[in-house]
Amino acid sequence: MPKASDIAAALDAPLRGKDIEVVAPFSLSRARSGGLVFLGKAHSEVIERLNDVGALLCIAAPEIVERLTCSVIAHDHPRLGFCIAMNRFFAPARPLGRSPDATIDPTAKIGADVCIEAGVRIGPGAVIGDRCVIGENCVVSSAVRVGNDCVIKPNTTIGARGFGFADDDEGLPVSFPHIGGVVIGSSVEIGANCTVARAALDDTVIGDYVKLDDHVHIAHNCTIGARSKIAAGAIFSGSVTLGEDVWISPNVTILDYTKIGDGAFVGIGSVVTKSVDPGARVFGVPAKRIGR
Repeated sequence: MPKASDIAAALDAPLRGKDIEVVAPFSLSRARSGGLVFLGKAHSEVIERLNDVGALLCIAAPEIVERLTCSVIAHDHPRLGFCIAMNRFFAPARPLGRSPDATIDPTAKIGADVCIEAGVRIGPGAVIGDRCVIGENCVVSSAVRVGNDCVIKPNTTIGARGFGFADDDEGLPVSFPHIGGVVIGSSVEIGANCTVARAALDDTVIGDYVKLDDHVHIAHNCTIGARSKIAAGAIFSGSVTLGEDVWISPNVTILDYTKIGDGAFVGIGSVVTKSVDPGARVFGVPAKRIGR
């Protein structure tokens, strides 16, 4: 178990108060002796409750530090500091190994220190980078390349054929063969029950550090810029281009060929029918700009 000074050193931040032994992280409402919490705003009732606990370590915004009697680490971004401390000292070790129930094509390339869980299917020629975790019952099809340090949660399908048809003279749909691939960068997390379709001719691309929540659908030919975050239930139609550092709220639907600029914010439940400028905030059905 770490001491308060160990956590302070990891955050490169000063420790004020006793160098207590930290047992576990806790929420503010359940804080107890030996716990680690974080506090970003000066709520008087919360501060009073924390002061009553006693031997406690709080990662707090600098303006709150003087109001706390427990051990305190001053940090400009307490939630970020808490995340760093959690990952360093309390997060479970990343699993390793391949389940005997997984099916991996002999031509697939699997990197070092990878975890492949039960029921996974990895197709011909697929590439999985180092230190990846592929969750239970995932399907990674051929022509999919996954970078290093990625997590794909259970029941997700990467690289299935996209939804594309052309009607013949009798009005019958003729399938558009999808011969493209999917390229996923490094440090990407893809939630449970997601689908990422392979491109028709080129590649569907997900950039480095992108985070997808559960139940997200990325259609063929989409490009998702680095560090963007996409919340649960979002649906991307074909050939959407998402810039870097974009936030997509839950249950957003984006029309095909739409472009969303860097740093944009799309509000919950919005339907995006036209391109969004960089840095813009849009909301509604159809989505309209409400500021920056």
